Order: sequence, then structure tokens, then C-alpha cells
Amino acid sequence: MAKVDFDLKYLADELKDVTFVSWFVEEGQEVKEGDDLCEIVTDKASLTLSVPADGVISELKCQKNDKLEGGSVLLSMEVK
Repeated sequence: MAKVDFDLKYLADELKDVTFVSWFVEEGQEVKEGDDLCEIVTDKASLTLSVPADGVISELKCQKNDKLEGGSVLLSMEVK
């Protein structure tokens, strides 16, 4: 498996003024592509982002109320 960092731009392109709300996964958890990953809020909507690939969550890099930009890394995963 290869360790990969996923940023906000990869998971949800074109979002601005994003606030992180909560995780639906935890470090060490095995996940499948498409599983619910986290909740974010923009100035217009609350969105649930999906897991981008099959693998294991290595590190969660955001906390509640963090302000995010396109290049903000959300998590690291060991991707299958």
C-alpha cells in the first residue's frame, strides 16, 4: 500500500469559505471508496465528502471549526 495525502481540492474542487465540521471515520479504520468521510460547511450548504479510495486511514488532519482552503490536507491514507 502507498501512503497518500488527500486535500480539499482533490475531494471537492471549487469550494470556497469552507469550515470543517466532523469526521465519520477514525485513524486506523479500513474504509472503502465512497464511504462517508466527513462533513464540511460552506457559506451555502452542509456537505458530506466521500472516501476517495479503498485503504486504511493513517492520519486525520482537521478538527472541528478549522477553516479550509483548496490545498488544505484533510487526511493521509494507506491506499490499496
